[in-house]
Amino acid sequence: MSMTKIPLLAICFNNYGPHHRSRLAKAIEQGKNAGFDVVGIELASQELIYPWIVEDEGNRQKKYTLFHGQILEEVPKPALIRATWSLLNELNPQALAIAGYKNAGMLTVLAWACLKKREKVLIMDSTLGDHARHPIKEWLKSKIVALFDAALTGGTCSKEYAEFLGIPPHKISVGADVVDNDYFAERADYARENDLSLRKRYQLPEKYFLYVGRFSEEKNISFLLKAYSRYCQDSPEQAWALVLCGSGPLETKLRQEIRQQGIQQVHLTGFKQIDELPIYYGLAQCLILPSKRDTWGLVVNEAMAAGLPVLVSKACNCAIDLISPGINGYVFDPSDVTELSQLMLKLSSGQVDLQSMSRAAQHVISAWTLDTYAQNLFQVIQSVMKYQ
Repeated sequence: MSMTKIPLLAICFNNYGPHHRSRLAKAIEQGKNAGFDVVGIELASQELIYPWIVEDEGNRQKKYTLFHGQILEEVPKPALIRATWSLLNELNPQALAIAGYKNAGMLTVLAWACLKKREKVLIMDSTLGDHARHPIKEWLKSKIVALFDAALTGGTCSKEYAEFLGIPPHKISVGADVVDNDYFAERADYARENDLSLRKRYQLPEKYFLYVGRFSEEKNISFLLKAYSRYCQDSPEQAWALVLCGSGPLETKLRQEIRQQGIQQVHLTGFKQIDELPIYYGLAQCLILPSKRDTWGLVVNEAMAAGLPVLVSKACNCAIDLISPGINGYVFDPSDVTELSQLMLKLSSGQVDLQSMSRAAQHVISAWTLDTYAQNLFQVIQSVMKYQ
């Protein structure tokens, strides 16, 4: 009696950070119901921008790493191509979810899938408005994207870009940009339950606006500091503090700006691993993400899961999907200092019901979960699978 082989899905990323690990675990779990075995493939274990420390789940999470302890950008291309091709031959997946097509590793995955006539799903969160687009480059991209059978995108804006590049709308699902909501909600609640001891341990002010992210030009933190300074001038007695949680190439410059402008109550915490981030969310009053451009903005998911109102730049592509102005937060122009300072004043002066916004934030983000990711991924894969 012959047995039908269970198809194998390989989910391929440059690097598996904390959120990728959570998504992989959920895909493995739901794969059983969808009739798939699932493995993760990461090209290199170290990430260039964020120094995450993630415990290796090993075989329990079925993740394969090609270059342990290395940064992808430092791996020679010939070695990357050979290792990627060899692993795919060994695993022989029937379907592949591929995060992008901008490096030799991911292009090798795509080439292997095309040669072997396997189903290919593009995972993407880039958008048409991320930056200036050159017509010739977009034409070349469209030729590459045409090799994919379907796409799982971050949200509405990236779905529109996938359509622009030629993937039919009925072969696109959203939900690639999610976090483990329960993790952030539960640990933020724990932080609030232990408010006094944790606030003292982490030297956090009683009330504060929170920024989480990289200290880089596109994150627009100098603008945030100007808006915060204006806010403090308008509300000197009841001003909340500002906590900047992160690190990056502009840290020295930002410290100089804080000193030169004489801005008080700004706290720089340094980069924090995912096990500590919920404490900062749990003890904050509001998250601010002021980016000039942002393909999504996962810190908004994290904050909303933790029950925070959010002030989000309209240049963040999550804004259109996650923010209901006046309900769970507000959207602002990342070049309008007055607008942001007035929104900060609005939240801190009692003009809005923060508890209601907190509940609304968790309600909105409840539609963007690990289950959303896994269900929509399998939906698009099953729509193009040709196996019997």
